[in-house]
Amino acid sequence: MRALIGGKGTEWVREDRELPEQLGAIRIQVMAAGLNRADLYALDGSYTANSQGDGPFVAGMEVAGVVEASSLLAPHLPVGTRVMGITAGAFADYTLCHPRLVVPIPDHLDFDAAATLPVGLITEHDALVTQAGFAPGDTVLIVGGASSIGLIGIQLAKALGAGRVIATTTSTGKRAALLRAGADVVVDTTAEDLAAVVLATTDGKGATITLDHVGGNLFAQLPAATAVGGTIISIGRLAGAGTELDLDTLAFRRQRVLGTTFSIRTRTELADVVGALADRVLPALAAGEITPTLDSVYAVDDARAAAQRLRDNAATGKIVLSFADAHPGPAPAPDPVANLFGGIAQIGYVVRDIEESMRNFVACGIGPWFFLRGVHPEDFTYQGEPSAMVMDVAVANSGDIQIELISPVNDAPSMYRDFLDAGHEGVQHIAYWSDDYQQLYDRALAAGFTVGQEGRIGGADGRFAYLETEHHPGTVIEISDVGGTKRLVFDLVAMAAANWDGSNPIQTIDAGLIGGDPAVMAAMLEALG
Repeated sequence: MRALIGGKGTEWVREDRELPEQLGAIRIQVMAAGLNRADLYALDGSYTANSQGDGPFVAGMEVAGVVEASSLLAPHLPVGTRVMGITAGAFADYTLCHPRLVVPIPDHLDFDAAATLPVGLITEHDALVTQAGFAPGDTVLIVGGASSIGLIGIQLAKALGAGRVIATTTSTGKRAALLRAGADVVVDTTAEDLAAVVLATTDGKGATITLDHVGGNLFAQLPAATAVGGTIISIGRLAGAGTELDLDTLAFRRQRVLGTTFSIRTRTELADVVGALADRVLPALAAGEITPTLDSVYAVDDARAAAQRLRDNAATGKIVLSFADAHPGPAPAPDPVANLFGGIAQIGYVVRDIEESMRNFVACGIGPWFFLRGVHPEDFTYQGEPSAMVMDVAVANSGDIQIELISPVNDAPSMYRDFLDAGHEGVQHIAYWSDDYQQLYDRALAAGFTVGQEGRIGGADGRFAYLETEHHPGTVIEISDVGGTKRLVFDLVAMAAANWDGSNPIQTIDAGLIGGDPAVMAAMLEALG
């Protein structure tokens, strides 16, 4: 895959890298990646995130794309899900993400638009709500409102119910963009006195919450523009980290000044920040109350030009790098096997000596075994043709999982005979059970499976089928009806295992039991006490 590497000079270097892998992470097919100031700071060595590590690194922290490899930690994000989020290494054709650091992309947004949002949403929501304690009706001052993050902050404050939103800019040409984002008042700090305008707009009270993305000398004006008891959050330092404060103003107005950054937060802390979007922000995004502001899209090979546009403060909104040219085909599709049939109910072994196999399992503490000789399934077919296959069967439970042993006793065709003739012995299939067998059967065929063998044991509600899924020995999938007599028998087997004291480890049962013969059922109940 292509990747833009930082830590090798003043610009990113394009390299070919192996696809990343990590247990528990999802792998994303990157379609677009947002460009942030922090990416430039990381490039010049003045910003190092916890996750970056030492030496050269794959750049980028904001991603939009498609889940290409799923994670067991995130069943809600299967392969093919469109996601956006934060990560380390977003400037590549593929990147890894912790599942808690991404959210699904709303249907109405394309990838370029989605790539403008994650950093802004988590930064502004964390600062405004979690840190500053925003409440509906608050007056919010966004300093540096024309930045990509500031534009999201304006929309977020309005969507959450701010009474008034005031935003600043240093460019007359960007005033319209701030008004479109929802600002009630725009202040050009190069020509207007910030505190005077804010106080005039708020009947002399000032802003309840001030979010500052600029820092530098302008920060000194913020206490005078912020209300008594108000909160000032320092988010960015576009104009520098140094400033002077009138501590009398700060003290007399009883204000809080808080600083925030994501560079030193742990993955768990970041996950909590992303998770906090679920209640109000993501619904507002889906409803169109928050919309992306996309400045421009650059190809991977034009990344230097994109970086220079950001350095020149020429952008209004987010600059995005597109990686879509690496993924021209259809979106990844999930493996039809995954989660298709529910949970495994049975593990089936095909063996040559079934009685020896039962004794070996008993020695491992699994029993009691119910042994049926000469079972001949009804309507049994192999590869679509009738077969007179007869087998010996034994079943026992280990916890909630049933263990089944099968040994064919004649040479009639079957997948069991194929397994043994190939030199195998041991696990041959895993089984999924359902009270609605037809639905399971139809789902399997619709997903492209073919049936290797099928039949009935125990009447109309005892159907089973083995699917052609043996990619390597032991991976055949069986689907089985567990209605009627079979359900009762299997429940009795599980009950016997749960109460087994080690006695009578092997009990031979008439094969007629599976067929629902009342006399055989009565004999089994008597044997179980």
